[in-house]
Amino acid sequence: MGSNTDETQTPHARRSLTLFDVVCIGVNATVGSGVFALPDDVYREMGGFSPLGFAVCALLLLPVSLCMAELASSTDETGGPYLYARRAFGREVGFVVGWFCWVATLVSWAAVSTLFVEIIGLRGTTAKFAAAGMILFLGAVNYVGVKPGAALVNLVTVGKLAAIFAFVGVGMFQMTTTRWGGDLPSVKQFGTGVYLTLFPLQGFEVAPVTAGETQNPRRNVPLGTIGSLVFSALLYVVVQAVLVATYPGLGNKTDTPLYDAAKYIGPTLALVVLLGSIVSTGGFTAGSALGSPRYAEAMAEHKTLPAALSRIHPRFRTPYVAIAVTALLAAGLALPFDYRMLVGVANVTVVFQYVFSCLAVPVLRKKEPLQASKWRVPGGIILPILGALGSLALLAFVSLNEWLFSIIALGIGRIAYTYTVETKKK
Repeated sequence: MGSNTDETQTPHARRSLTLFDVVCIGVNATVGSGVFALPDDVYREMGGFSPLGFAVCALLLLPVSLCMAELASSTDETGGPYLYARRAFGREVGFVVGWFCWVATLVSWAAVSTLFVEIIGLRGTTAKFAAAGMILFLGAVNYVGVKPGAALVNLVTVGKLAAIFAFVGVGMFQMTTTRWGGDLPSVKQFGTGVYLTLFPLQGFEVAPVTAGETQNPRRNVPLGTIGSLVFSALLYVVVQAVLVATYPGLGNKTDTPLYDAAKYIGPTLALVVLLGSIVSTGGFTAGSALGSPRYAEAMAEHKTLPAALSRIHPRFRTPYVAIAVTALLAAGLALPFDYRMLVGVANVTVVFQYVFSCLAVPVLRKKEPLQASKWRVPGGIILPILGALGSLALLAFVSLNEWLFSIIALGIGRIAYTYTVETKKK
């Protein structure tokens, strides 16, 4: 009787997320650490034109979000970019995209964890071990099945946005608009500035991953995917514009530019922003602990990673091996690398997800005509091609170290894939 009850209740539990939940999941993943930590980097490249960096990057990513919306409306399965690439291009390409999805999430988890411990005042070796310890702790929490649900994501999202809106609301009365504009950045500076905004703006691709748990997914997931990018982009442009016009020290190198600007305006606002940054980065890491292992579990279920990663704990009913491996890998990354290095690596792996998601649109239109999407990207193949080309253009500003890390990660993935497939043949 117990087994039958579970089977009948599971579909209802899996369809519990509303449109508001999906938007919050996307916004929580997009408005994470970047708004608190990277405005100074963008300003040093683009100066008074730095708000345009977020706007230009958002325009490059808009076709990507539209493509993901069409793909999401054609299925009610969980998986996001990994699922789309597998359906369109087969197992091997699907694995590469899925592997990069997994790498991107665990790298982002490690990056934001290192920033979190710095925000609360830790430095040096102590900060490194604290970040690794926090990752392992969150992994352990998810191992035993105690995990943040949609209500917690919504609460974290509302909390961080309240702090950001407070800064914008107060800062608008302190602005010196003559700081906007100024000397034009060079082509290289402009391109680098746009590339730096990629990490803050990525995250909308997380919304389709929850399709299997969403009510009316063929409607709500596309709306949530597009809505989270548009909302987040507008927010970043406004925040950067207010920062440029209110804080003369924005060009100083720091890990907490938004807090520093709030402190410059007043101590009460600084406290609000500090609490918001802690909630934002802490909430992002908790969400990463929950979501990151799902890619490894999905690939293991499709027999492209060792089957152990798909094992479900008999008592806690969690993918405990995938959780443990992901947490250990993320903790290992947090020890030797800093926030900005990890951010760059995440950018490279995410771009590949974007490219293959865009290219999957015309392929699946021909390959699965009977599984038509309820929402369709206008303009035929023009926007999918523009989305793929725009994503690839961002790679022109990737550093050598970021390329090397990504290539090594792909090589490790290829070894794991080959080992798994060859083992299955025996």
